[in-house]
Amino acid sequence: MKWTDRGIILSQRVSSEHSSIVTVFTREHGKHNGLIRLGSKSQNPQSSQQPGTIAEVTWNARLSEHLGNWKLDPLESLWIKIFKKPLSLAALSSACALLDKSLPERHPYSELYEYFEDFLHTLIRCGDHWQKDYIFFELKLLSVLGFGLDLRACAVTQSTDDLAYVSPKTGRAVCKSVGDPYKDRLFLLPNFLVNPNASCGPEELQKAYILTEYFLRQHLFDGKDLPLIRRRLVQSTVPMPDDFPFF
Repeated sequence: MKWTDRGIILSQRVSSEHSSIVTVFTREHGKHNGLIRLGSKSQNPQSSQQPGTIAEVTWNARLSEHLGNWKLDPLESLWIKIFKKPLSLAALSSACALLDKSLPERHPYSELYEYFEDFLHTLIRCGDHWQKDYIFFELKLLSVLGFGLDLRACAVTQSTDDLAYVSPKTGRAVCKSVGDPYKDRLFLLPNFLVNPNASCGPEELQKAYILTEYFLRQHLFDGKDLPLIRRRLVQSTVPMPDDFPFF
């Protein structure tokens, strides 16, 4: 069995003295694993296996259920364009790690693939102003995997005005008048998630990271910790409250 697709390298780990397992998020075949033989003249680990590298990938195996082997032809090494920007590189690594750990294998998510590739290019274009886009990437991942937040209107009144909270049980927005009596049990809703023109300062980012952290943990990671690189990204980007349970 053999196929060729466009993909983005998510991770690679050494399998043996002579090979490594590379995980690729492909446009038409989803997240896929395969072997690469170390020392092959056609494969340079430094250029073709770094997370965030876009490549033409060819996978082949005798049977579809086998691990298979990769041939990777790099098209664009996005990581090398931001390796001197530690926070941008951490955002790339965090996004790759979240996909690597949460996506089911071999299930196509073409729309998510396109969104992810666009996000990686946003990291290059936006310099140091990518934080809002990163939050929307995490929300997109939740949505595609069936756990999208509904922030369009208040879950109780259906009003679109004065939205201030998010319910941890339903993932739906709650307006201020309804939520104030229960605010200790609700998440604060970052304004920029419902108003695209709103500012995205440290306080709003803190609210957003707390919000997405909770739902990612609950729904995609079975209550377990998110990848360490994601935690480091958040800690380097915004101050988190001392009593925040996930840090």
